[in-house]
Amino acid sequence: MSRTRRLRLALVLTAPALLATASWAISDAAAEEASPIRQAVAVEAEGGENAKIVQTAAQTPISSETGARLGSAGRKTGERSKGGRLAEELENLPNLGVRAVDETEVEHAPHGASLFDVMPGTTKFADLKKNPILAKPVAEEVVDGYEVATYQPPTLPDTTIQIVGIKGVVEMIMINLSEPRTETDARKVFAEEIKDSRPILVPDEIGNFREVFPEKGVAFVLEKGDNPAIPSDRVVQIVAETVKAEYFILRAEQELKTSLKNARDDAEHALLHEKNSPGAHWILTKTHLAVGDFANARRHIFQAIKLNDSMAQFHLTLIDALIQSGEIDAASRYMEAVEDAFVEHPLYQIEGVLLGSALKREAAEPDYDGAISLGQSALKMLKTLGEANPTADVIAAGKALEMRANLAVALAVARKSWKDPSDQEKAFEWIEAADEIAKELDAARGEKSDLASARLEVWRTGLEVGLEMPDATQLDQYARDLRSTVDKYLAKTLDEVSAASARWTAGQALANAAKIFEARKDYQQAIISGRKALEYLEVALQFRPETDRAIVGVLNARLGADFINGLKNAKEASAHFAKADALFKKIEGEVKPKDAAEIGTQLAAVGAIYWKSGKKEEGVAMLKRSVAVLARALEAGVVDKTALYVPYANLATTSKALKNAADAAKYAKLAEACAPKK
Repeated sequence: MSRTRRLRLALVLTAPALLATASWAISDAAAEEASPIRQAVAVEAEGGENAKIVQTAAQTPISSETGARLGSAGRKTGERSKGGRLAEELENLPNLGVRAVDETEVEHAPHGASLFDVMPGTTKFADLKKNPILAKPVAEEVVDGYEVATYQPPTLPDTTIQIVGIKGVVEMIMINLSEPRTETDARKVFAEEIKDSRPILVPDEIGNFREVFPEKGVAFVLEKGDNPAIPSDRVVQIVAETVKAEYFILRAEQELKTSLKNARDDAEHALLHEKNSPGAHWILTKTHLAVGDFANARRHIFQAIKLNDSMAQFHLTLIDALIQSGEIDAASRYMEAVEDAFVEHPLYQIEGVLLGSALKREAAEPDYDGAISLGQSALKMLKTLGEANPTADVIAAGKALEMRANLAVALAVARKSWKDPSDQEKAFEWIEAADEIAKELDAARGEKSDLASARLEVWRTGLEVGLEMPDATQLDQYARDLRSTVDKYLAKTLDEVSAASARWTAGQALANAAKIFEARKDYQQAIISGRKALEYLEVALQFRPETDRAIVGVLNARLGADFINGLKNAKEASAHFAKADALFKKIEGEVKPKDAAEIGTQLAAVGAIYWKSGKKEEGVAMLKRSVAVLARALEAGVVDKTALYVPYANLATTSKALKNAADAAKYAKLAEACAPKK
């Protein structure tokens, strides 16, 4: 989400509007029609320059029931995207700032479970003859280049053991049971090796399911159940093989829905076995994004795309990473470059539409009608694609997309200027629709999930919408529910990755709540929300870029103003002002040109807060520091001169109030030169 945006609660000093602050497929024709880029063009083209959105904000949001009728997204393994050699083209898109991860060689010896002192990946096949138990196989043969030795243990007359070798090394041990045994009995064979492993179910190429224990390379082949999609709990074969990256990746993909920590750990383990695993790099991108580590997120996603540019979700994740780090122009350019990558993947198409909605909403010149239209198009696509019989995973994916679509429309509706003010209030209907879906998602996750409540994102969006409508009665409940739910979650979770993500989301939301309560002049509630926001944010900052510390600096300044203006508590106010000063001095010394616009804007906001709180000299000094930092951004080409309009105009106002006519005239002239064109 862009971190530089126009808010109606922006703090200003002067009258002139200062803006200080499971697969199924669809036909080629249907894929063409559903392409997010082409849909966006089609919607806009309906009425030329005066095109209207397909639905109005006043219409009832689509019911969450449609999310349960989705089919899963298709995927063509190994096929390059129609966008061309995107891995190479990435380097040619200016300002993306992404490079492949420079992975060092890691020696990771093959390992796994052992039977009769034989370990796949380590034991030489010729050494089987030296093993007293395995010296005399009942049969030996070569099958498709693999050496196979078959044994009939005297103690297990109805069970055969086959040891398979390749290039002179044992590759696999297969224990073929004479009759199906319970999963509990099967565990006894490798009880010590698998006792701490979390198994996953994996379908094999002939339709059987394997219960795989990735840490030791052990797998139980399960007997087919009455329903082909659901195996029984009875084992027909036990397999031990070398530990493979693919099983860690499969488990990590599942764990993205339950524990970000476990997903991260499995992806890192996978890279020990296969450093060029695109799936592992993608999963690490998701976990880095969750905590706001944009630099590592982007390096990993670039590596994933370089290794396999045919995966639509890789491109979507890169676009999402760019949006979250505020690089909207770069995200827009990349979206244009990869638009064909989503054509044959229905759920990915919908995600592309939602990212397109965010790009329109967060652009320097926002297109709120376009953002609303794309959000509603995503809901229509969910409904249209909901006729297939869904799997449980697809239902969850559809629900998550539906929630996001409702929230996307809510944000755009709230920010758009409507002729009828009541239309803006319809944003809360979309938020309520999203909240109902979030409750369903939470119920589906169950007690085993280590993720924070899906409702956290609903409350965060609701409090962001509240910046446009601070008097809305729903906002008080949002803030209370958020604080209560997050505190309970943090008290029990052992997932530090998911906890960091929850803290940052909650902290941002409550920082907005503090602004809302300030607008109401309810300083007591503003301080409650602001302090809780600081509690969350200061812990989460350890993972995030230096520039994100600005939100803590501004929040401390706001709390200082609340204490001095609302509660007349100069001691508490001074403590928070001192923290804000110290933080901004540290950031200023480390800020890079590309981040100077963000920091300069925040300094201008703090300068305004100081001035209004009676800290006149500090306010002027902060505004001057803002000008200096923004000038660096202007010199680097990150912003244009209009970025300096607000601090110059505020300096003109403050200089006039301090009866410094010369400075007032100087800054007024500079502000006029930087004023946005009308």
